[in-house]
Amino acid sequence: MSRSVSLRTLSSFGDVAAEDDAILDYFLSTDAARRLAAREAFLVLGRKGAGKTALVRHFSESGAFGLARSLSLRGYPWNIHALRIDSGASEIEAYVASWRYLICVQLASLLLGAGYARASEESKVLTKFLNDNYGGIAPDLRVLLRPSSLKLSKASFEPTVLGNKLGGISLERGSDNKNLGIELDALSQSILAAVTSLADRIGIESLSLHFDELDHGLAHLDNSKKLMLVGLVLAARGVRIETRDCSTSINPVVYLRTDLWDKLEFSDKNKISQTHTIHLEWNDSTLKALVNERLSQRLDKNCAWDDVIDDDLMRGSQPKWNHILARTFLRPRDVIKFLNEALNEAKKRSGEPLLFCNKDIVNAREAYSSYLKKELDDEILPHWSYWEEALQACSAIRTLTFERPAFAAQYLARRSSENAVDVDEALKLLYAFSVIGYERRSGYGGSYWTFHYSEPQAGWDPSATRFKVHLGLKEYAKLREERA
Repeated sequence: MSRSVSLRTLSSFGDVAAEDDAILDYFLSTDAARRLAAREAFLVLGRKGAGKTALVRHFSESGAFGLARSLSLRGYPWNIHALRIDSGASEIEAYVASWRYLICVQLASLLLGAGYARASEESKVLTKFLNDNYGGIAPDLRVLLRPSSLKLSKASFEPTVLGNKLGGISLERGSDNKNLGIELDALSQSILAAVTSLADRIGIESLSLHFDELDHGLAHLDNSKKLMLVGLVLAARGVRIETRDCSTSINPVVYLRTDLWDKLEFSDKNKISQTHTIHLEWNDSTLKALVNERLSQRLDKNCAWDDVIDDDLMRGSQPKWNHILARTFLRPRDVIKFLNEALNEAKKRSGEPLLFCNKDIVNAREAYSSYLKKELDDEILPHWSYWEEALQACSAIRTLTFERPAFAAQYLARRSSENAVDVDEALKLLYAFSVIGYERRSGYGGSYWTFHYSEPQAGWDPSATRFKVHLGLKEYAKLREERA
C-alpha cells in the first residue's frame, strides 16, 4: 500500500495483558486455537505472556464455540481444597475426585445458566441440588468445596455406594477421608449423567470449561499443591474420556505455566504431554502476523508491518523487526510492549506520514528493558528471592558476554548470607528463566548462543563456560557489547 498510512492516528498496539486488551477484536487464529476447537487437547502450556489468557477469552467470550466458561483460579482457596483429600486413593490421585466434582458442578451450572432449564427431570434435579447446597444455580468455583457437607435428597440425587443410598456427603472428616473419593465420584457420576442427558435433549453441541490463572496463589509449590495440580489435570482427562461417546462434546481445558508443569511428576505425564497438550510457541512469522492483524484492525485494513517503517536498516544491516525480536522472549506481550514504547518515541517527532525510524526503536529500548526486568521479577522471585544479586553480578562484569570465573567472583562478592544458591545453581536458574544463554558448539566447528526460551529442548549444560545476558536486559543492567 502507499505510504499515506501514518502512525500518528494509532493510539497503541494493544494492552500487554490479554485480560485488559480488546483481544476479541483482533484475535489471531493459530494452530493452538484450531486444535482446541477440534477438541484435540485439554492441556495448554506456555510461559507467562505466551497467550494462554487470550485463548481462554477467545473460547469463553466469542460465543463461537458452544457453551463455554472461563474459570479463574485467582484467589482460589487452595488451603481448603487441601483438606478435601481422598486418603483412600493413591497419593497421585488424592485430589482427582474433588476436582472431578468441581468440573461436573460447573458443567451443570453452565448448562442451566444458559437458559436451558426447561421442565425436564434432569434440569429439576440439577437445579434442586445446586439450590440446596449453594443457594443458586451459579455457584462460584471458590465456594464449591467450602461447605462442611453436601445435601442429597430424592428430589436431587441419591447416588448409591456399595448398595446403600447416600443421604449426604461430609466434606469434613478429619484424617479419616478414606471413603470421600468413592462418595464424591458417585455423586459426580450422577451429576455428569444428568448434564449429558440434558445437553443431548436440547441439542447442545459442546460444553467447555477453561481453567486459567492457576499460577496465582501457587508461588510456593509444595507437595500438596503439586498433587492438587496433578489432580486437576487427571480429572479433566477423566471427564473427557467418560464423555467421549456422548453427542455433546465436553472438554475441560487446563491452562498452565510451563515451569509449573515441569515440576510435576506422575506416571502419565509424558503420555499427556505428547498426545493431548498444546505447547504455546511463537516465532518470527506468527508474531509478525499478530502485529499485522492489529495494524489492519486499528490503522488500515490493508496495513502491514512494512507499511509503518522507513527503509533504513539498523546498525549492522539488521532489519528493525529482527532488532525488536532479539530483545523479546518471542512472546506477544513483549512485542506489543516494545512497539508501544517505540510508538511513544515516534510521536515525539513532527512530520507526516509518521513511520518508525531507527531512532524510535533505539530510544524505546530503555523503557522496554525496565519492563522486561519487572516481568522476570514476577516469574523468578517466587522461586529465588535473591536473583537480583546474580543480575548485579552480571552488571558488574559490564559486558553482555562473560566467562564463568568472572561471574563466580562477582556473584560471591554480592551473595547475601540468606541466599543459599551457589554459583552453579545460580547460572542454571538464570538460564532456566532465559536471563542468560550459554555458548554451544555447532557440528560445523562454529558456535552459537542457546537460550531456553528459543530452544527448550536443548536443556542446561553444566559444563558451559561462556555465557551471554539476554539483549532485552542490556539497558537495565547497563551492559555493553564486546568489541573486537
